[in-house]
Amino acid sequence: MKKKDLKYYIFIVLVLISIIIFETMKPKQIDWRFTLEQKDKIPYGTYVLFNTIKDIFPEKQILVNKKTTWEFRKKYDPDSAGLKNYLYIAETFTLDKSETETLLNLAKSGNNVFISARNFGKTFSDTLNFELSYSFFLDSVSELNFYNPNLKSKKSYIYKKSAGFSFFSKSDTVNCEVLAHDKKKNAVFFRQKFGKGFFYISSVPEVFTNYAMITEKNYAFAYKMLSYLPIRKTVWDDYYKPFRKQSKTSLSFLLSEKSLKAAYYTLLLTVLFFVFFTAKRKQRIIPTIKPYENKTKAFILTLSGLYHKSKNHKDIALKRFTYFNNFIKTKYNVNLIDNEGFDEEKAAQKTGTDIGLLKKLLSYHTKINKLETISQEELIRFNKILEEIKAQCK
Repeated sequence: MKKKDLKYYIFIVLVLISIIIFETMKPKQIDWRFTLEQKDKIPYGTYVLFNTIKDIFPEKQILVNKKTTWEFRKKYDPDSAGLKNYLYIAETFTLDKSETETLLNLAKSGNNVFISARNFGKTFSDTLNFELSYSFFLDSVSELNFYNPNLKSKKSYIYKKSAGFSFFSKSDTVNCEVLAHDKKKNAVFFRQKFGKGFFYISSVPEVFTNYAMITEKNYAFAYKMLSYLPIRKTVWDDYYKPFRKQSKTSLSFLLSEKSLKAAYYTLLLTVLFFVFFTAKRKQRIIPTIKPYENKTKAFILTLSGLYHKSKNHKDIALKRFTYFNNFIKTKYNVNLIDNEGFDEEKAAQKTGTDIGLLKKLLSYHTKINKLETISQEELIRFNKILEEIKAQCK
């Protein structure tokens, strides 16, 4: 190492050490993403609810579904005939026509479908005949409570973090029963009879988050909402989540971990310094020029593959015979398809082949010419005779 380069390397080392110390000592920021995922312990995850939901449905299995409801029912449900609770907590609950039909059939057959979301797709909301609006409070405080006197709290459940909630401005007044409201008496939770089962629709998924259940001590409101469901096997939806469609690339994983992120940026900086100080001293790489490839074999394989896939066995057989005849004409001056002056015995003597086998080949060729199509087995037999004669040629 030259002495004049030493100062550059010292500078690089000092910068790298500074970056590592800064990234290590920097306080971790709170993740305020509205994920609603059961594995997330961040404020707007649902880790607390998922790990305590067995208290609401004692001795009943909680099934986690990571597919669409239709796929789950067809492929992954071990007891598709049994009645269950289906629990969906999402930011936006948008279904296509097929998925909407699946949920409707579930409710018709006696299952209970519980959905809590800020927004609903038009197909689904039109089917159940409800509309959503939004309320905003100047004091940034939302107050919720139940209509049922057995569930109603003397003091409303207060949510300080929210500036407002969505509510139902329209619902099916014949089949619908409003269960909970906000401080302006707007409906935020209702039950609707559908066939043998029920739909439980809520516009306040925030109440099921870790922040609402722990920080604001409002876990009772969430549990009381779920208490409307009968004690059955419950399917927890893990598919209709806000961040499900984000790609989980290797880079996103590196940047999500504090130590790996620091190491990644350190590596990038090191590479940049290396390029800056050393690249101009290196000789340019001489490119390797590859020789031209002989693509004759590839062309033949491709062409033969096309013929094989077309299943025109007669055409293949006639072309094989033509190719063989050209070989005989070139090497022995014998034309097998010369109708005038052709002598089978002389041809057999010149080529050194068996006269009986040669006659069999010519007879087979005449037969194939007269047929419209031949089978794959006939093509194989014809080709076998042709190869045997070719092998006998001197």
